[in-house]
Amino acid sequence: MIWWLIFLAVILVLVGIAYLRGKCDGFIAGYNTSSPEKQKKYDIKRLRLIVACFHFALAVLFFLYLMKNADLAATIHLSCVAILSVVAIVLANTWAKKRGN
Repeated sequence: MIWWLIFLAVILVLVGIAYLRGKCDGFIAGYNTSSPEKQKKYDIKRLRLIVACFHFALAVLFFLYLMKNADLAATIHLSCVAILSVVAIVLANTWAKKRGN
């Protein structure tokens, strides 16, 4: 189980780096399927940063999960993932939107 979590954390870091380099815009949920008019409402650089930071934070949580007591860590881990998800959604809908649109 330890190797699986380490592998998943490394994959999350690599995907986060790919987002920062602008290689995975098509994988951002909702951005790829929206119309070009709606895509123009968002600052793609900020959106990439939000998604990349979300991936990096999840990777850190997986590493922290390995260092904690399994019962308590599972509860803390799920709570942190839920909080991170809400923060990412709020930032994507506020900070990543272009002003004046």
